[in-house]
Amino acid sequence: MGHTYVMSDIHGMGSLLEEMLDKIAFSRSDHLYILGDMIDRGTEPVKVLDLVMSSRNITALRGNHEDSFVDWYENEADKRKNRYYYNTWDILTDSLKTMEKLPDYVNFMRRLPLYKKLKLDGNCYLMAHASTEGVLQIWKRKDLFLWDSSMVDRGRGIPGYISVVGHVPTLIIKGAPGNPAAIWHAPDGRLIDVDCGAAFGLMGGRLGCLCLDTGQEYYVQDKER
Repeated sequence: MGHTYVMSDIHGMGSLLEEMLDKIAFSRSDHLYILGDMIDRGTEPVKVLDLVMSSRNITALRGNHEDSFVDWYENEADKRKNRYYYNTWDILTDSLKTMEKLPDYVNFMRRLPLYKKLKLDGNCYLMAHASTEGVLQIWKRKDLFLWDSSMVDRGRGIPGYISVVGHVPTLIIKGAPGNPAAIWHAPDGRLIDVDCGAAFGLMGGRLGCLCLDTGQEYYVQDKER
């Protein structure tokens, strides 16, 4: 039986993702959850998207960056004049090959779920990009899942569950290890932030990966960015 892993905020660092998968010896019997923000900032969003889209044992959630890109792509009529404010559009339109796959990339990002529930080893996990509080509410507000950092700000999770989020780089969480960054566990044991600032290696950021079965943490870092 394989292991269950979770990471977040890869931000176009495709080589770091590959390095991490090698480090954890990721196999077909394992499963990986990526909590959004696979694109923007780093120079290899294509590598990230292609890998995730082709892997049946990787489940990606929507982050605010995927949501913003799809919204811009589908609603901005003049993409030359009003360009996307990160580098993903320029990279995806840099070659004929990626241009041809652009509709597939957009459709994939559009269909990403906002959250996931997971029961594992007697624990009930709630996973979302920024906040899991909306999972238990009748009315699901997209902005809460994608943007709301109040759970991390308060440092508390939801009773009866373990919430796993990203969005807020642990580099900036008060009391968390700043350099190098590390996965952050709230004092109440009910909230985990796995966004270790992968795209900010020069500031101590790393790509972090947590094994939910064993609690083991893994890190890879690009010190040139």
